Amino acid sequence: MLAISAADNWGCMAIKARTSEELVQRWNPHEKDQFFWLDDAFGAVRHEEHLTHAWARDLPHVMSAVKNGARVVLTSRSYIYNEARPLLKPYSYPRLHEQQVTVDVADLSREERQQILYNHLSAGDQPQDVRAQMKPHLEAAADAAPFRPEAARRLGLQVFTSKLPLTRQGITAFTAQSQQLLSDVYDQLDAHAHAALALTYATARDETLPGLPNPIALDAGDRDIVERAGSTQAGVSKALTALTGTFLRLNTSSDGQEYWAFHHPTLREGFAAWLATQPHLLPVVLTGMTDQAFLSRTDCLDRDSEQREGTLLRIPPSLYKQAAQRLAAVRARPYGRLASWQHHLPPEEAVLSYVVYRSSDRFLRAYMTADPQLSETLVKFYSPAQYDTRTTVLARLHQAGLLTEDIRQRAIERMKELAVSGPDASWIEAEDWQKKVWHLLLTDEEREQLFEHVRRARSNACRRGGRLAIGRCRRQ
Repeated sequence: MLAISAADNWGCMAIKARTSEELVQRWNPHEKDQFFWLDDAFGAVRHEEHLTHAWARDLPHVMSAVKNGARVVLTSRSYIYNEARPLLKPYSYPRLHEQQVTVDVADLSREERQQILYNHLSAGDQPQDVRAQMKPHLEAAADAAPFRPEAARRLGLQVFTSKLPLTRQGITAFTAQSQQLLSDVYDQLDAHAHAALALTYATARDETLPGLPNPIALDAGDRDIVERAGSTQAGVSKALTALTGTFLRLNTSSDGQEYWAFHHPTLREGFAAWLATQPHLLPVVLTGMTDQAFLSRTDCLDRDSEQREGTLLRIPPSLYKQAAQRLAAVRARPYGRLASWQHHLPPEEAVLSYVVYRSSDRFLRAYMTADPQLSETLVKFYSPAQYDTRTTVLARLHQAGLLTEDIRQRAIERMKELAVSGPDASWIEAEDWQKKVWHLLLTDEEREQLFEHVRRARSNACRRGGRLAIGRCRRQ
């Protein structure tokens, strides 16, 4: 609607870019009437830091485009934007706050909820007799909390409701708690559908294609998934066609390549939760995932730890060794030819971020065994240290009791060096999120020693610099 309005009111040409980099590339300073829309700007179902880092880098260019007449709309789930916002330095770009609108898809009037239910049932494939049995209970379903339009869409489709009790309680529970019922729905699908969904979840054939290409071409890992699921390539092809419109949708990339993706993020989330209960499929799906998919769609946290919004595939402890070896191989791999996602977040940086935020203590032990060279890498951090992920990894390992005293002391010596040569004040920054690393790594005595080291170095530098340098030091 915004794009149509921009075209009607200002004659804007609408451009649906995928990344900040693409927006900057396609902005024409000689053509002021451009409308850019970027959906899921900071991640589809969870915050993807490499996208946010790219926005932080490109925001000056984007704001220049806005200043010169371009219209730019970014959309994001609220919880994802809340994670991304601190990295964007919103105080430097007040328009990020001043021109922000939150659309609550659950904040609908009773009449709107009833209309949504009616529209989806009319557009669905439910037989007339099923609709007649549902009708007395639809007002209660519209009043269910929370009410999600996607749940209403599924209510209109037979594939999601084949075992649904057509009672007031059954229909209202489906509307309000449809995510909990997805697992039962996935259980009901046949082996061909399981294979098709597993391939779609696991694969992104190249870095520019976020899904399963049409027509499909299976490699060795894909064939393993298909065979483990008890299917065939012909069965998968038929299942993909049958699932399109319900579980999957067929999209077209910017270069004209068709690909399958999940119809809605919650369907992918639900499939991830179901997949974690399928021991025969999980190992091969992990093997079949691209590096990008593995790093962005899985975690190795404890089973009872709080799940971040945007459900991921939680890897069980029985597969920690396999997952650790996979990550270690990614970190060690040279990347002379960068994939598109690696331009924003190189493989080593992505792995270190995974180790910090998506790893339990038990998985960290497995990873340290799989990657014995990690410690040497961590003590080579650069200035400013607060922005180098390696220092955060050091603190995380120290918390888990996996950081040797030798490596901790070498990290402190490196910080001493940077504190003088930088000068790098990361170890005394005031903001909690910045100073946490060095509050974990430094004892009070070591902190005082670091202060004294910097004072001594400053004093020596001033003495060597003569009268002019001394005056400059006093003013500082």
